[in-house]
Amino acid sequence: MKINSHILDLIHYGIDKNMIQNEDIDYVYNRLTNILNVQQSMDNKTVNNNVKQVSIILAHILDYAYNKDLFTPNSVKQRDLFESLLMDVFSPLPSDLNKTFYRYYDDSPKKATDYFYKLSQDNNYIKLDRIAKNFIWKSMTKYGNFDMTINLSKPEKDPRDIISDLSQNETEYPQCLLCKENVGFYGNSNRPGRSNHRVIKLDINNEEFYLQYSPYVYYNEHSIVLMKDHTPMNVTENTFKRLFDFIDLFPHYFLGSNAGLPIVGGSILSHEHYQGGSHHFAIEDAEEVFIDKVNEVSLKYLIWPLSVIRLESTNKINLIKTATKLFNFWKNYSDKSASIVSHTVVPHNAITPIARKNGDVYTLDMTLRNNLTTEELPLGIFHPHPIHHNIKKENIGLIEVMGLAVLPARLEHELKQVKKALINNALLPSGYAIHTVWLNELKELYKGEEIDEFINDQVADKFMRCLEDSGVFKQTPAGIKNFNRFNTLFIDVLNK
Repeated sequence: MKINSHILDLIHYGIDKNMIQNEDIDYVYNRLTNILNVQQSMDNKTVNNNVKQVSIILAHILDYAYNKDLFTPNSVKQRDLFESLLMDVFSPLPSDLNKTFYRYYDDSPKKATDYFYKLSQDNNYIKLDRIAKNFIWKSMTKYGNFDMTINLSKPEKDPRDIISDLSQNETEYPQCLLCKENVGFYGNSNRPGRSNHRVIKLDINNEEFYLQYSPYVYYNEHSIVLMKDHTPMNVTENTFKRLFDFIDLFPHYFLGSNAGLPIVGGSILSHEHYQGGSHHFAIEDAEEVFIDKVNEVSLKYLIWPLSVIRLESTNKINLIKTATKLFNFWKNYSDKSASIVSHTVVPHNAITPIARKNGDVYTLDMTLRNNLTTEELPLGIFHPHPIHHNIKKENIGLIEVMGLAVLPARLEHELKQVKKALINNALLPSGYAIHTVWLNELKELYKGEEIDEFINDQVADKFMRCLEDSGVFKQTPAGIKNFNRFNTLFIDVLNK
């Protein structure tokens, strides 16, 4: 099939997705043939009615482009860079996008986000075909029904690499993957293709922020709200104000912040940002234990693997004040019996806050975090312990805090070997020793059940234990006693 046919297929796809109109055909054809260095033709540009899958169309076009030396090498990264350039032709200018978004917003916030989310998929910024390859399942644990994912579209990060990224001399343009300057940026050896990337300008807390969707989409409408300026992550009173300003604008979304410290923070600490979206997480159904109600704010702690205090109120101002007092109290709180040390030469206590709105009720889940390390646990006392690194070594960020596991792509192949060894009562092949201890445990537990379901549930159990490792007050009699003492002391502070 000639390249012109594939170009027309792509144009027809753009029309079908309402990214372009019939009046745009000549313009888009000329843009694409110029990018592809294709001899243009006066042949009929009528497109057929059979809309093909965009990933299939693009695969043909990218093969052509590579064979014509338009990019090299023929790697996933270089193909993505060139593909992003092609799909930019179908993407609106940022100013036009923002105008359309806010026209929809005047009708309803949900219609606005629906429009932007659909565009981000249709222009292949969110690569649905690649995300569809992820392994996704649910497993019941003693804390509820966890969402489990093995993510094949993003590499696993070592916590030490995340810390190293903070100290890099960021003179590159754009300074990081989140900066608003990524809009329309072609990419290079250190930056992925962002030619078809778009953002929506927001005013929250009288500050300039931008809304975008994550290209990896760990859950429905996985969105990122990033600060205009390239400023390091830092949780303050302004954080709580921003979270609630956002959910007032978009009450159908939640919004949360990773802690601002290494180990207990997210995978990007160099740029202030938040994550939100439309998804029901297991933490929302967690059992609650009432603590007290002060200044119209109800305080509860959750029966959850991490230590979470839930604040609820119809009075947003009082809730923000209570959250700020809780954060300030926690920042300086130590409990040696629980291995909690607030400061050494640096601070160690942090908060992972997550905000939601249900009608007139504001909810803020405040997850207490601590990043203290020891020689025995150099990645953190309250971090997945080494016994669980075969499943999860990366930081426990706010997505995992809520009960959604983002597990590394390597598990796709490693779990196949674990299943095979378990069924055959055999040893693991060389290169899979990381799972040896776990396999021995599984051999004691396995009673001939359906193997895929059994392994899925055991992976979820491992992930649950990673979360338990990360909890500062354990769900044990001693841990609950320590948590109750903390809560009593904090209530005394509130009542003063």
